[in-house]
Amino acid sequence: MAQITFRINPKPTYSERMTEARAELRRLIKEQLCQVTHDGTATMSWSRRSYMKNVVSRYRVRIEGWPLSEVPFVNLSDVPNLGKLELLLQGWKDGTIRFRQITEEEYQEMIQDPTPWIGRAPEPQAAAQGDE
Repeated sequence: MAQITFRINPKPTYSERMTEARAELRRLIKEQLCQVTHDGTATMSWSRRSYMKNVVSRYRVRIEGWPLSEVPFVNLSDVPNLGKLELLLQGWKDGTIRFRQITEEEYQEMIQDPTPWIGRAPEPQAAAQGDE
């Protein structure tokens, strides 16, 4: 007869670890956004347009330190692997990635070109494919 063994504390699967990392990141980001804006109901937006409108314009804050060369500024659900999520998580925990209040001059500069802080806008692929 085959013997079945069960582990008392099974190791979380890769998928479970990704889900846990995303949840912790979302919690930390919301908590820090609420702290810096002094608004307990502040929420994060991830699309380029909604981030600029609902976070930067509304609260006059921006994220600084996002490692754009390693992780594009996208919804956390679109971050492709655990290593990148852990990089973001560590940055938010140690303060190298953070929200910062910005001056009116910094705000105007960011409105003109947010690329240094959130990267380039995605290429409109659908339009390019339709032109063929």
